[in-house]
Amino acid sequence: MRTRLLYWLLSNLVVLVGVCHFVQAETSYPAAAYKAVVNSITAEKLKSHIEFLASDSLEGREAGSQGGQAAGTYIRGFLQKHGVKPGMGEEGYFQEFEGGYRNIIGIIPGNDPELKKEYVVIGAHYDHVGYGKPSNSRGGIGQIHNGADDNASGTSALLEVIAAISQHKEVPRRSLMFVFWDAEEMGLLGSKHWVNYPNIPLDQIAIYLNLDMVGRLKGKALNLFGSRSALGLRSFAVKCNHRETGIKMRFDSAIRPDSDHWPFYQKGIPFLMLHTGKHADYHRPEDDPHKIDFAGAKKCAQLLAQLSLDFSLQTEKPEFRNADRDILDGIDQQARVDKSTPPRLGIAWNPEKYIQGNLVITQVLSNSVAEKAGLKVGDEILTIDGKSPVSDKGFAALIRSAPRKITLQIRRSMEEKSLKMAIELKGEPVRLGIEWKTDESEPTVVVISDVVKSSPADLAQLKINDRIYEIGDKPFKSSDEFQKRATTIPLPFNVLVDREGLLRKIEIQSTR
Repeated sequence: MRTRLLYWLLSNLVVLVGVCHFVQAETSYPAAAYKAVVNSITAEKLKSHIEFLASDSLEGREAGSQGGQAAGTYIRGFLQKHGVKPGMGEEGYFQEFEGGYRNIIGIIPGNDPELKKEYVVIGAHYDHVGYGKPSNSRGGIGQIHNGADDNASGTSALLEVIAAISQHKEVPRRSLMFVFWDAEEMGLLGSKHWVNYPNIPLDQIAIYLNLDMVGRLKGKALNLFGSRSALGLRSFAVKCNHRETGIKMRFDSAIRPDSDHWPFYQKGIPFLMLHTGKHADYHRPEDDPHKIDFAGAKKCAQLLAQLSLDFSLQTEKPEFRNADRDILDGIDQQARVDKSTPPRLGIAWNPEKYIQGNLVITQVLSNSVAEKAGLKVGDEILTIDGKSPVSDKGFAALIRSAPRKITLQIRRSMEEKSLKMAIELKGEPVRLGIEWKTDESEPTVVVISDVVKSSPADLAQLKINDRIYEIGDKPFKSSDEFQKRATTIPLPFNVLVDREGLLRKIEIQSTR
């Protein structure tokens, strides 16, 4: 990550953001059908699936067990009911592999003559740990571990996404392949087997979307892993989320070998994984259906449906990037820049009197503009360029954004008449007041690393780590192009900001 400072005296920050090539590609789709897909997913249907898959009768769905086989039969029946094409051709839906385990694969073909040869692969593991062993249980060994969150929640969300999209098979341009992995709890055996013996060429996969434990959202932000595995992937996910779902998201840069995304990533395939986080019931008998946040699981399923359709509609595939070194490079650290820019005027004032509406100087810094102009302790500043210094925006903000030359009206002790002083401030006026850094995984995004106090950006409540996509309601192709525009377009203007995966427009106003 390359860090760059726009000095507050020159003032420009904020971000630019177009998005990478695959995001800018064609996204035409039947809007009504797209919305219908998302809205057809309900918490009640998810609850029904989870209560069956995580029932005692399935005995924890251990891979190869009768309960695991019953779960697989349930999933196959669901695919058949919704007219999903068997992924293994004449062999049907099951991909069997050593140990008596079975992946379950279904396909909805795309409708574009060329793009249908490529696939968006969406997966979730359907097995759990059965009665629990010392090697896989965190407590309650020998008791049924129902695995309602891990991963009946992800399996059920995927089932409902399939049901929703199957009603509108005309929408996807790329083909969609849905895979329910077996033996994930035994070391990702199902996904590892598949990438070594795939039913489609690996180079025809645009992206892999993984669901693992999406049942405990409960008002928190949804974790998204893998956003750094392709250029512009975070921006894509945020814009997709903004269209219908509007769920808070936390982008975690860690890429760990702890779920079925890992074999794909090792093969150079970009991925996103949805995950609501571990909890005290993880791999314990207490992971039961009544603890699931069904409304939250619905939101996760709706976002997955949107991502699946949006990736199927894009002309360009996401461009894979190796994100292994991002952690070592400190990608998660806030790259603030310590600055020692001298003050433009150089005074301090009495805060109590300021609240009462009087700006009375309590200190004049040595060798400052204020000292050279003849300002003294005890002077009261009545106006700055004819305006009251005691305003909603504050005197500090007025000075930061003022032109080089200003006129102060002063009331001085023992003087009958007020004094006027022409003063030339140090530096240039602040237009925004932000420092920023660039991100290798989002080449056209600038990330706020610091906000100058009392600047227009501060008053607009822009925050560190905000990512700005547009300025003046227009995107930009490069940070240099943004910088040029940010210094020339008139205030006020809007910036489009990504904060916690949600887009919002924020107006930047002049402090003058």
